[in-house]
Amino acid sequence: MNKTSKLLLLITAAVLLPAVSWATIIFTLGNNPQPGEENVLLNQGETGPIVTGSTNQSHIGVNFVSPAGQTLTIPANGQARIEATSGGNQVALSQIDFALAPFTDAIFNMHIGGTIGTSGGAATIKAFDNLGGTSSFTTTLGNGENFVTVVASNGESIVDIDIAYPTGFTDLRQVRISGAGSAVPDTGSTLGLLFLSLIGLFGLNRLRHVQLA
Repeated sequence: MNKTSKLLLLITAAVLLPAVSWATIIFTLGNNPQPGEENVLLNQGETGPIVTGSTNQSHIGVNFVSPAGQTLTIPANGQARIEATSGGNQVALSQIDFALAPFTDAIFNMHIGGTIGTSGGAATIKAFDNLGGTSSFTTTLGNGENFVTVVASNGESIVDIDIAYPTGFTDLRQVRISGAGSAVPDTGSTLGLLFLSLIGLFGLNRLRHVQLA
């Protein structure tokens, strides 16, 4: 096998690797704003298995749902909070999921305060990406603020975030998102075009050698 053929084989292998090889989702404790951050605004009085909000600038809808089957309630307008209720009374929120058009970053606060919610447990946060992958992060929640920042990089975007805390936290509040609806990841088309171009160049090179022979 000549050097040109070996090079082409290596390039082919690289192109055919799963796209997730270039994908990265980073979880960071704390409130770490990203460029273009938008507040998710909520409407007071909305209640049910699904409640909705929207980003304050791009006005993209955000759906909040409890996979655990809890009834969700929004007790105030604005960048407020989402609670769980049972029989009209607030209970600890054990699981909540939010989804919207592909986005690149989310910040949220799993707040514990007052008599609702139990500190000291482990919260598991899962981010589902546009490539069909899942990234997971576990952190211990304490009393007060429990901010987490989730950021997608390397051309990836997030479509859904799930938060599970079996012992329950008080409420989810101060949700912010960036890159909503603007994330257009490279699904491999650019690399594919590069690969086809290289095949063409390789073919022309072979044809030139045949003609010279």
